Amino acid sequence: MSAGKRKPAKKNRFVVPEAVRLERRRQRRRAFLFGTGLLCLAAVCSALCVVSYAWLTQTPLFKARFVIVSGNRVVTHGAVLETAGIHNGDNIFGINLDVARTRLVAHPWVDTASVIREFPNRIIIRVTEHTPVAVAEIGHPYLVNSRGEIFEKGSKAFEGLPVFKNLKRGSLPLADGASADRSGTVHREIKELIPLLDSLTRKGGRFVMTGAVADPDTGLRLLTEGATQSIDLGFGHYEKKIKRVNELFALLEKKVNLTAVAAIDVSDPNSVVIKPAKS
Repeated sequence: MSAGKRKPAKKNRFVVPEAVRLERRRQRRRAFLFGTGLLCLAAVCSALCVVSYAWLTQTPLFKARFVIVSGNRVVTHGAVLETAGIHNGDNIFGINLDVARTRLVAHPWVDTASVIREFPNRIIIRVTEHTPVAVAEIGHPYLVNSRGEIFEKGSKAFEGLPVFKNLKRGSLPLADGASADRSGTVHREIKELIPLLDSLTRKGGRFVMTGAVADPDTGLRLLTEGATQSIDLGFGHYEKKIKRVNELFALLEKKVNLTAVAAIDVSDPNSVVIKPAKS
């Protein structure tokens, strides 16, 4: 290298040009302003939602002038409204429909329920009540619905229903879902018999069922009015067995005096056992 010549100065790679620094500063400012704007917009939207909800739930325009209840037979109109927590004049948007429905299905007599609002001033409540088809004696009499579930304590108003006896606590499930084991032998057998109860308890037939004894080991025994006091059905195939009993009664009417028959056993599908009455 000749004397008197200087080396060219190297550029500092770590020094950011002024123009770049300004651009980055502008980008940060824009990002800050954009984020602040979004937060302000979200706050405004939230405030509008709160104000709108407050207006909807307080304005007299949406007061429930009509609360229509249908499907109730045992539970009165007033009891339905009280249970649901709904009253005439309530704002239809201030009513929590899910809570009202949950409260309704908790009523012993209510099987299903729906609560809907109809714009601008109407609430419609539809309920389906349990239908009592029998009484279960489990320490106290309890009403049994068409699914073989217990739903309410019995009363004198239902004394005409057939009575299932020899039941233990837990033999039948509760309609509200508690103790919901529906695989038990007794419940299964009673549930199969329930569709036949209407014909079995109808007056004027060859025999009239007044109740039944449920036994997890031997099955069902029908208790009947008249000279023939019981009919053992055992387990399952009840429709077929009852048809067989009716045919047997028709034959006995021609051959012997029915007062001479105290009990019939058709628990074995392949045989019939007749127990004569004591003379």
